[in-house]
Amino acid sequence: MKAYMLIKIMPGQDLEELKHALKEPGIESIDLIMGNYDVIATVRADDLAALGKLATLVRNCPGIQDSVTCPVIS
Repeated sequence: MKAYMLIKIMPGQDLEELKHALKEPGIESIDLIMGNYDVIATVRADDLAALGKLATLVRNCPGIQDSVTCPVIS
């Protein structure tokens, strides 16, 4: 299952440190963006339960302020 994660980072967070923290298995790419969120990550998981676990891991990474996981339904 493919999903996009919209991630808001804490002000002053070192982006290189954040990229290192987001090396969890299942994260395919990380791009810095402008707007309400700072990072968009493309992720893959076997099922919705595994996606939830990955989302929790990301949300608990140091420097992450907030995240939203958007499963692809196509």
